[in-house]
Amino acid sequence: MNAFDEIIGYSAIKKELRQISDTLKNKDVYASLGVSAPKGLLLYGEPGVGKSLMASAIIEESGRKVFTCRKDKPNGDFVKEIKATFDKAAENAPSIVYLDDMDKFTNGDERHPDAEEYVTVQSCIDEVKGKQVFVLATANNIRCLPRSLRRAGRFDHKIEVSAPRGEDAEKIIAHYLKDKKFVDGVDARTIARIMDGKSCAELETVINEAGLYAGFERAEAITMNHFMEACLRTIFDVPVGNNDDYDDDCDEECENAQQNNSLADSTKFLSQIVYHEAGHAVVSEILCPESITLVSAHNRGGESGGFTDYYNDHSFAPLYWSKSRIIGALGGAAAIEQKYGIFDAGCDRDLDFAFDRTRDLVVNNCVCGLHLHKNMYEDSQRLWSEQEQAVSAEVEKYYRKAKEIISLNMDFFEKVATALAKKRLLSAVDIKQIKSECKIVPVAL
Repeated sequence: MNAFDEIIGYSAIKKELRQISDTLKNKDVYASLGVSAPKGLLLYGEPGVGKSLMASAIIEESGRKVFTCRKDKPNGDFVKEIKATFDKAAENAPSIVYLDDMDKFTNGDERHPDAEEYVTVQSCIDEVKGKQVFVLATANNIRCLPRSLRRAGRFDHKIEVSAPRGEDAEKIIAHYLKDKKFVDGVDARTIARIMDGKSCAELETVINEAGLYAGFERAEAITMNHFMEACLRTIFDVPVGNNDDYDDDCDEECENAQQNNSLADSTKFLSQIVYHEAGHAVVSEILCPESITLVSAHNRGGESGGFTDYYNDHSFAPLYWSKSRIIGALGGAAAIEQKYGIFDAGCDRDLDFAFDRTRDLVVNNCVCGLHLHKNMYEDSQRLWSEQEQAVSAEVEKYYRKAKEIISLNMDFFEKVATALAKKRLLSAVDIKQIKSECKIVPVAL
């Protein structure tokens, strides 16, 4: 086992890192071909995605001495530290200079690329050329670094490290799960879909948080419910114990609603939240099966109401997915109108999303004709008016489609709403189970 095996997932990046490491470790092989090792590598991406782990793996596998430089001194002293680090590396070549969090070397931003620290790094890189000093750097925001610094010849390789998705996320989650005492049946795939696009650090934190909740309850093992609670708190900003008083008031009403297979007797606040979110879930699930990761009736970030989370596995055509997301966003308002015959006053964000996405389809994707493309006489008032009319007509059409889907699948809709009222949170597994118990009527776009 080598250092790269400690990096879970990221197979394409690991392959490139191994190749770079090999050039540092076996320079004679490459010299015989008349080529030289790359001058430097810059790993960049959001915090917590594993850049430092990847840098450590290269350092360990290269077998070279490493001289680390990170911002831990006042500006004037730090410039001297940069120079001293490169000088030591040159004296001990072959070696590696590791510039950790290089975008933090100065307090400037992308509008101040000529900061003394960056100029010093550039100068030092140029001075050690030909001295077998490899420069390895990490950065969260590559835009803070001047182009002259990150160009080829200084950093020949630049690798973006993104948050893990798909199989990579599943592998990382499975790795974190193996050391925790979870109950049987906890599904790494379900967790990965809920946590899609989150950093490795966030994945690890949420899974550990689930264990803390289980420990506080003195549970024998960590359950999916513990994970969902941790996920709500850490990822979706739902405080622990959110709406507890509200839950107490609604328990009896929810039980009556469950027995009657209706929420008509439930409190107005509860019923509108659950029907609204059930509308989002049902419409989206009918159009794009398994696209819903969770549906919640909890308040999020201090705002009243629930929320629905989505996952795109890229198996749907981009245009189909865009239209489905718009119709799904309108599903909340459509559900309230279907159930109560009133307009949903709490759907302004859904409407903003629907109109923005539809406008993009009309002016960029020409779903209503090439004559409405944004590049056709952009300053024309007539064109703008025609675009807006087309957008409004499309949104109306999508809204009618959302109501049609709910109307044709009322059993599924009612059962999702009832389950949400009782549990306050439904996972993809819950949605799939409810769906299997209902007769589903597919609806074409």
